[in-house]
Parts: sequence; C-alpha cells; structure tokens
Amino acid sequence: KMVQNGRVFQPIPLELVDLYLQIGSEYGIRGDLAFCQAVKETEYFQFTGLVQSWQNNYCGLWATGSACTGQESLNGADPGMVKFQPGVHGAVFSSPAAGVEAHIQHLYAYATKESLPSGKVLCDPRFGLVARGSAPTWQGLNARWAVPGITYGQSIIQDYWLKALNR
Repeated sequence: KMVQNGRVFQPIPLELVDLYLQIGSEYGIRGDLAFCQAVKETEYFQFTGLVQSWQNNYCGLWATGSACTGQESLNGADPGMVKFQPGVHGAVFSSPAAGVEAHIQHLYAYATKESLPSGKVLCDPRFGLVARGSAPTWQGLNARWAVPGITYGQSIIQDYWLKALNR
C-alpha cells in the first residue's frame, strides 16, 4: 500500500511493544490491545493521516481535523512531556515513552474514575476532558474515541489483535 502511494514502508518500531506492555501494566490497561489501537490509529505506524511520526502521538490525541495554534491548554499535563505547535495536527510528545504514557492515560481516563496511579505524571492533555469511567471495555470506546465509530472497539480486537494472534 505504501509503495502504491509513492512512499517507503517504515519498519514498525518494535521497542514500542515493550513500552505499551510495561506502561499498560502500570495502569491496569491491556498494553497489547493498546498497541493494536496504535497500529489502527497510525496505519501500522506509517502515519498516513494528519499526525506525523516525529510527534510520538500514537493515538491521535488532539488531532481533531484542525491544525493547532500552539496556544491550546495543556489542562494540567506536564509541559516537559507534551506541547502544541502552530500548524501541527495533534499533540506533540517529548519521547516515544511520553506518547505511549499519554495514550495509556487516555484509555485509563475512559476506563475508570480513579486518580492516576501513585507517582505518575500527567502526560495526556485531554485526560480531564474525558467522561471518566464511561468506557471500561474496548467496545465501550465505540462512538467515544472515534465518531461515529460504532464498531471501533471491536475493530481493535478483531481486525488487529486477533489477526496478530493468528500469525
């Protein structure tokens, strides 16, 4: 598909798998499924949409279709971990680990009303904007993470996770 579009296929950054598994376990979030969600959101880490690979934004946080002004509120997120740049679509994270942590935190916000685990620094600038605890299952993300997204959660499991298991 990348060659058909005149682009070179970029290898999937396998170090992200370990980050997703480790950080996910620290929050009680399935890191394997979160990684599959990142695969879905980034088109297998080819970043064919508005968000670019250098942003370390693996789930499209704040990529709403309009470019950022650079003046967006961090909503309490650590400015050493995340920023906004004028003309860039979505948040920009300082490192792959910060991007993964923000993704996991966003899922955590949907899954529970609990505070961040002890010692964790807020990386997700949209954490407080989520209807906390509104999606404790992957299917609960339907019509919340992606609109209309009526089968969004099922797609993560069926189209990505199960296919990876069957390889």
